[in-house]
Amino acid sequence: MSLLGITKGTDLENEVERYLKAESQGVVMYYGLARLAAEKGLDDVADLLIKLAGDEARHAGLYAVLNGHINQDIIAVLTHAAKAETAGREQINALANKARSLGFDEAACEIEVAAEDEGRHGIVLEALLKKHLLVSDK
Repeated sequence: MSLLGITKGTDLENEVERYLKAESQGVVMYYGLARLAAEKGLDDVADLLIKLAGDEARHAGLYAVLNGHINQDIIAVLTHAAKAETAGREQINALANKARSLGFDEAACEIEVAAEDEGRHGIVLEALLKKHLLVSDK
């Protein structure tokens, strides 16, 4: 049995939605705190916070499924995501350039790493679609 949308339209929908938002905010908070902890040399704290962020992301995914926020057409969603990730590389590099123009060189370098991640995500998703989901090269 799929959990997709089972709480949508029920007495649980609003509560599940609140949990979804809280867990999503928790992901951002824990990953952000992990970055700051790593900057301060608190690697053990950073590692723990990264694990917590992963848990929160998993929880948010559950609540998104329960309330039907996830499109079950996996191929269509991943095809769109692959294109968005690939395009995101260029857009995020533009943000890095703006940061560098303001003298934020260290931030620009970190943003460029994020841009490279986005490009890699696009490549990974394209390969996944091609290999496992039998999508043509079109």
